[in-house]
Amino acid sequence: MIAYGIFNFLHILVFAVIIGIELPALHALRMAGGPSGNQATRSLAVRVKRYADAVSAIMLVPLLPLGVQIASQLGVWTLSSSTWLYATWAVGLAWLAIAVIAETGGASIWARRIYKTECVLRIVIGLGNVYDALSTFIGGGMIQTNWLAAKVLLFGLVLVVSGWIRWQTRAVRFASVDAGAESGPDPQQLIATIRRAQWGSHSILAMVLIAAYLGTAKPW
Repeated sequence: MIAYGIFNFLHILVFAVIIGIELPALHALRMAGGPSGNQATRSLAVRVKRYADAVSAIMLVPLLPLGVQIASQLGVWTLSSSTWLYATWAVGLAWLAIAVIAETGGASIWARRIYKTECVLRIVIGLGNVYDALSTFIGGGMIQTNWLAAKVLLFGLVLVVSGWIRWQTRAVRFASVDAGAESGPDPQQLIATIRRAQWGSHSILAMVLIAAYLGTAKPW
């Protein structure tokens, strides 16, 4: 039970970090895009949003192994053997390493390739979660309860939308490196890029909140 408590605490902590870091970033972006926003404010807003997105994207990754670990201990996610659990942790940790490298690897050609690879990987894993959830709703799969299937469905959709956003706003990721060299796109252009994908950020925040509620209330 001690191990379960630790995993559950980490699971809740990840949700809290994602929600807590996204709201200030959205507020900073809104202020910078207003009529009173100047060049310095826009540059700061882009940096805040860029690093908030990086933290949020990285923190989404451990939700996969943590969720499977907790669900298997509760008996609501049936695994054929412990090997599947170990494999989930191995995939999760490898994916976490790739996500960290994608965010901290500079602006080289390899860094850009790793970033794009992580975007695709995120979408593929997300679609896998969507498939698992839908399989449960039609009477199959390894998930034993509808509330968990709904949560897994939301998590899969979050990953798919997150991967799409990261792909569409990759210029912002690498502009932060260029900004250190006093070059790169104008902050206003970067803000416009972010705003085109803003619906995705809002939908992710909403789905994370709903998933957090399902995890605590377990209504059905």
